[in-house]
Amino acid sequence: MGAIHLVRHGQASFGSGDYDRLSETGHLQAELTGRDMAARGLRPDVVIHGGLRRQRETAQGLVRGLRAALQEDPCYGPRAGAGWDCPVESDDRWAEYDADEVLTAARAAGVSAGRGTLDSAGSSDEAKQAFQRQLDAALGHWAGLEAFETYRAAANAAIADAATRSGSGRTTVVVSSAGTISLAVAGLLADPEGVVGLWTRLQRVTVNTGVARVVVGRGGMTCIAVNEHQHLERAAGPEDPRGLITLR
Repeated sequence: MGAIHLVRHGQASFGSGDYDRLSETGHLQAELTGRDMAARGLRPDVVIHGGLRRQRETAQGLVRGLRAALQEDPCYGPRAGAGWDCPVESDDRWAEYDADEVLTAARAAGVSAGRGTLDSAGSSDEAKQAFQRQLDAALGHWAGLEAFETYRAAANAAIADAATRSGSGRTTVVVSSAGTISLAVAGLLADPEGVVGLWTRLQRVTVNTGVARVVVGRGGMTCIAVNEHQHLERAAGPEDPRGLITLR
């Protein structure tokens, strides 16, 4: 069987004026994800990331962390990291819906009255919660528009292509965002009429660098895990196991 690991990007810079870059915590989360993969014996055959900066930076950090862990492991030695390599590719289908465009469409339809954006909403917990409430309402409206169907078709095609590349014994790592990963996963877990509902629920709770695992066999794709983030809890330690867990 083959495997696909769908990784949400690390924490971005919400409310900072430039959301599409990793925060300091986001860079650390990315490297910890790679180190965890090395510890579990994973050696990706290809790493694919969406076209957004935060996705690219996460993929780079993941590969850097995996290679560093191999170099430090006495079972492999300092040359092991240099010996392992895989292509890193960009695929815009793994990007993310434009939250600001979704909000604008909802406001134009009278669905949402809020004015926050990813860059200007503010970085406090209260600001993040208020923005999420606006976005939840807006996504319900957007899911009925043609733009959503285009986005959905792209996500379905992207994971189908990843499955094709994940033949027997092969591992594909995809770095994307909560919305796109959740939509791909919902398509595997839910009946057609339940996909949108599951999509909105999953993306709301998907943590930064949370991992969904999909196995690929003769019968197609099966999602066996969603939003795994034990690597963050282990790294943070028992005194504050949620210290590295973020949602934005």
